[in-house]
Amino acid sequence: MRYFPAMRTVGVLLLPGSRAFDLGVIGEVWGVDRTDSGIGPFEVRLCASGRGRVAIHPFGQVEATHGLSGLAGCDLVLVPGRVDPHAEVPVAAVAALRKAHRAGITVASLCSGAFTLAAAGLLDGRSVTTHWRLLDDLETAARDAVVQRDVLFTDEGDVLTSAGVVGGLDLCLHLVRRDHGADVAAALARRLVMPPAREGGQRQYVDNPLPPKPSRPSVSSTMDWALERIADDIGVDDLVGHAGLSERTFHREFAAATGVTPGRWLRAQRVRLARRLLETTELPVERVAQRSGLGTAANLRRRLRADVGVGPDSYRRTFRSVTVEAWPSTSTSS
Repeated sequence: MRYFPAMRTVGVLLLPGSRAFDLGVIGEVWGVDRTDSGIGPFEVRLCASGRGRVAIHPFGQVEATHGLSGLAGCDLVLVPGRVDPHAEVPVAAVAALRKAHRAGITVASLCSGAFTLAAAGLLDGRSVTTHWRLLDDLETAARDAVVQRDVLFTDEGDVLTSAGVVGGLDLCLHLVRRDHGADVAAALARRLVMPPAREGGQRQYVDNPLPPKPSRPSVSSTMDWALERIADDIGVDDLVGHAGLSERTFHREFAAATGVTPGRWLRAQRVRLARRLLETTELPVERVAQRSGLGTAANLRRRLRADVGVGPDSYRRTFRSVTVEAWPSTSTSS
């Protein structure tokens, strides 16, 4: 995966029947002035053919601020879903999307907006997703794409897609983190009163989750316990022991509650902490590996390259915070 310069100008493709919820998500993430929290500023361009009013679903109209040419020169182009994902995409909109993509602009879709990208031929050869009810239809619309059925969003570097409804918000926060770093994403998440990140590989929805037994620690409490000890040499067996469940039951309940396996979740938390330490501290790579529970610098490099495609030094240069925290030393982790 390659990284891109920090986003400043965000273009939104407005088509008839665009979903009001998707537009609301985009507005909350990029359209509200939150410079007092160190977020932004951003310019949002609402781009439509003719710069007129566009009917959105389920009610209302939105006044475009730019014509389709306004997509040119943006750092990011977002494509909301439409009430009818199979509705024809105007030729002019297809041309504008293709031109933006050829110019190196990152293009991302929310929910059924993936069908608009498919009409523009931007999904060919890529891993993609959309709302779970539309996955079969997307396979038909984008025959040369690889449709992912159990993810919240996909990130192919210059083209991203997301699952339905709240999955679009996960994708937007992911984009903020990817291009502005963990501090900005965390500050934005606090303003939105939501967790700072959910892994893209989590399931879109959970079938019949099993509630934890009242007499045993819940999966949630075991996750909290693990996060407090993330630097220690704990593994899945330790999680099972803390939960007081059989291994099979724990794996089943954990996957039902989170959509991922315990091992995958534990690795993701360690890599996430390592990324934050690289962004916000001056700790050497070896110490970052120890603090995050990844053990060695070699393991940190391997995990980071697998997750984001770059090593720790390159990652730190790209996402280093302007203000670096002083990270206190403790006797337990020295």
